[in-house]
Amino acid sequence: VYTHPQTIAVTMISLMTVIAAGFSCSGTPETLSVFAAAGAKRALDTTAATYAPAGGPVNITYGGGGEVLTQMIFSKSGDIYVAPEQEFMEKAIAQGVVDWTTIRTVAWMVPAITVAKGNPLGITTLDGLAAPGVRVGISRPETTLLGRYEPEIFEKAGLTTAIRANIVTEAGTPDTLVADIVMGYVDAAIIWDFYGTRFPDDIDIIYLTPAQLTGIGELQVGVATWCHDPAAADQFIRFLVSPEGKELFHEAGYIVDENEARRWQP
Repeated sequence: VYTHPQTIAVTMISLMTVIAAGFSCSGTPETLSVFAAAGAKRALDTTAATYAPAGGPVNITYGGGGEVLTQMIFSKSGDIYVAPEQEFMEKAIAQGVVDWTTIRTVAWMVPAITVAKGNPLGITTLDGLAAPGVRVGISRPETTLLGRYEPEIFEKAGLTTAIRANIVTEAGTPDTLVADIVMGYVDAAIIWDFYGTRFPDDIDIIYLTPAQLTGIGELQVGVATWCHDPAAADQFIRFLVSPEGKELFHEAGYIVDENEARRWQP
């Protein structure tokens, strides 16, 4: 049977179009590849599961904010980066990983005093961290924005010297500080407030006033510069910042209303 060459060409083009349409930015059929901070796991797992039936499956790799960013850089893979704090997104832009025009803020978080469940030492203010014998944990400024905010908060309260004398550990991540509190290695630390929702049976959160703070955190998301299907990635990001997506982050303990976030700005 003779088939006209033009018909063959049209058929081949159509077939290639169908095949290409079935692949996401990372080359995996209908799957978005997301690299994200582990602290956002509860919220992201829920949003990905909710999004998948209509939008397609989402594969999420979790780790420290800097850790997953490094993985993306060396492997040149991943369609979307979820930064735990705005400083990490700034690094992603500087290193050419994320297209800055695609960045959206999904949620906000507030530094707060964190203690073991039941608050055994009765700490209610920053003065409690300066009391003799209280073991305080802080974060490293090179690994988390909290590490920069903590000394600023202590200095603003005029408690730098007293609290510094009580510091017994410097952790790389807020998750590590939570573990130290639960294990009884430290009595108090300052971490993001949403951890209270993430570990409600293990820790209590004591909020500071906005005047005591020096800044808050932003959970941001952006599309990788090597993403071959930015439209597909943008669709998932649009879901994250939609009312439905924001409600899922709110249930995970995040602030999702920008006006509410502004009230916490110092």
